[in-house]
Amino acid sequence: MSHRSVRLLVVDDDTVDRIAILRALRSGRVDAEIREADSVDSALAVLYEQQIDCVLLDFYLPGGDGLAVIEAARKAKLTAPFIMLTGQGDESLAVDLMKRGAADYVPKNLLTPERLVQSLRYVLRLNEAERREDEARRALSRHANQLAQLTEATLRIHRSLSLNELIQRTTDEARALLDANVAVARLAARGVTQRSMTGVSLSEEYAAREDRDGIRDIALGLIERRSTSVRLTDDEIASDPTCADVLSRAPAELHPRSLVAAPLRGRDGQCIGSVQLLDRRDGPFVESDEVLLTQLAQSASVALENARLYNEAQAATRARDDLLAIVSHDLRNPLNTIAITASLLRSDLLQRKDGEEDDAVQLVDRMDRGIQRMTRLIEDLLDASRIEAGRLVVSPRVERGGALVREALEAAASLAEAKGCRVTQGPLDAGLEVLADRDRVLQVFSNLLGNALKFTPKGGVVSVSLCRVADLARFSVADTGPGIPPEHQPHLFDRYWKASQESRTGAGLGLYIARGIVEAHHGTVAVESTLGHGTTIHFSLPL
Repeated sequence: MSHRSVRLLVVDDDTVDRIAILRALRSGRVDAEIREADSVDSALAVLYEQQIDCVLLDFYLPGGDGLAVIEAARKAKLTAPFIMLTGQGDESLAVDLMKRGAADYVPKNLLTPERLVQSLRYVLRLNEAERREDEARRALSRHANQLAQLTEATLRIHRSLSLNELIQRTTDEARALLDANVAVARLAARGVTQRSMTGVSLSEEYAAREDRDGIRDIALGLIERRSTSVRLTDDEIASDPTCADVLSRAPAELHPRSLVAAPLRGRDGQCIGSVQLLDRRDGPFVESDEVLLTQLAQSASVALENARLYNEAQAATRARDDLLAIVSHDLRNPLNTIAITASLLRSDLLQRKDGEEDDAVQLVDRMDRGIQRMTRLIEDLLDASRIEAGRLVVSPRVERGGALVREALEAAASLAEAKGCRVTQGPLDAGLEVLADRDRVLQVFSNLLGNALKFTPKGGVVSVSLCRVADLARFSVADTGPGIPPEHQPHLFDRYWKASQESRTGAGLGLYIARGIVEAHHGTVAVESTLGHGTTIHFSLPL
């Protein structure tokens, strides 16, 4: 039956029948603690006050019947099973009572020790199986609820972008998830840019205590020494060397009864902090609690790393904007002053020399060319910043594609001549009209032609053509240069990218800006290149 005595309640108003039942139990060697009742009220009084494992119940009782006892017990959520004791000819009644909650029945005329023990064994085993099934169902339901809460908690944690807010949110969510009285989270300092951060969360009960500051100090003291996953009961806490130093200085009434902790880890797997809970409201922390906290800590770790990267990106953006403000104002204004001064100086030198250029005038001209290069670089930096921030503005209007090509070729003619190359007009759909910001598209041509001429050897040719492809106008700039290796082509339009850092000049912004301008027109850019056979860059604009 069981290692402990079975607690039985025998309910029958007939003393002779009760004695027969007790005799059968003794004969069957049932190790039982037996209580007796002779009415509905007395039976319910025993059930309400004591823990009973099984009830042997007669149907006909003073003050009611067996069904009243069963219904009152179930209403009070008592789980003891009932074995109905029926008289001869009451089998149909017994079956009906089983439908209403009784576990078994034994006719009194067949009440033998063997039959009674068999029924008891069956009923108790059935009740134990149902109890375990109910516990498993409740545990499964609790676990499912916790998983749902974990998912919701993770979503709320990931909405936080501030590290301080994220640490506190992690602390609050961990405490609520595992129904703990105390939660604390710590993020360690990293380098010189990130200070250590902590978050503390107390239940309403603990927050109302006069010694709440002492509880908070203990929680913070324990987490400073915790970098691994752990789960401890009160006895284990007392013997744990990590806890001993902190708790030795605290009053015994503040010592935690149970503890569970999980580490926070960075992308490299290194511990960057931890989350720790103290004093679960409903008993000690169990293994499933440790698993859930570890999962929450893993999610929080990802959120913390994302928040850190976001904050670093924001700081980099602010630094970039500050630098661009300096470039666009503090640098460009003095450069304009130098340009004006150089122009005045050149005019003055020419007047003094009766219009003849000498070495001094050539030096001023060299200065002017440097100023122009600086001005173009500043404009490129500003354009690149606008493109990255999505603030590049274009004002498209209907333009004749052929006119744009011819104007671009005329502007590049002097550079081509200086390089010993030719720029030519390829096949051209001269009447094709496009939606384009004229100045910006000419800037695209300037960047593409300048890049093509830079890589085309002396005697080479760069050509520009225009054709219609579906509802787009496709411009193509082709050169007879050395071509671009396949592994370089995916990076061709990246910001600051250059094929050779040693042999080529420029900031690596021209093609990046060209793509940004085309995409601002809702167009596309593509490259075709074969080593030894030159390169063609196509860009398409809406008609």
